Amino acid sequence: MINLPLPLKGGCRCRAMSYRITEAPLFSFACHCTDCQQLTSGAFSLGLAVPASVFVLEGAPHQWEKIADSGGWSRQFTCRTCTGWTHTCTQNASGIVIVRPTTLDDHSWFRPIAQIFTRSALPWALMPLPHTYELEFEDTAPLRKSFAAAGMPS
Repeated sequence: MINLPLPLKGGCRCRAMSYRITEAPLFSFACHCTDCQQLTSGAFSLGLAVPASVFVLEGAPHQWEKIADSGGWSRQFTCRTCTGWTHTCTQNASGIVIVRPTTLDDHSWFRPIAQIFTRSALPWALMPLPHTYELEFEDTAPLRKSFAAAGMPS
C-alpha cells in the first residue's frame, strides 16, 4: 500500500509556479486524445484528479483554452517562464483539477488505473489497465474505487 505524505508538492521546472495538494487524490489516468498527444509530443498525457478545493497554486500561470469536440472547454495551465504544463481544468469535470503527475516533486508512486480516448491511441501505447474507455469516462466512481484498491489514496 502506498502511503503518501500530505501535502503533495510540485511545480514547473523553473519553480516560478508551485502547488500543494492538501488531501488525497481521487484517481489517476492516461489520456490518448490527439490534443494530449500534441501537447506532450508523445503518445499520451498522464493525469491525477484532485478536488479543486485542495489544490493550492502559487505563481501566475499562463492559461489557454480549447473547445473540445463535445463543445465543452478545456483550460491548460503552463508556466510563463519555462512553459511547463502543470494542470488542466475542464468544463466536464467542474470542481476537479487534473494535475500532471510528473510535475510532483515525488511521482515515483504514480501509475494510471484508467485510460481514455483509446480510439485515437497509438496501438503500441495501449496499456493493460483496469478501466479503458474509447472516449471519456462519465462515471468516476469505478475509477475512485480502483484507485483506492490499487493501494493509492482515494
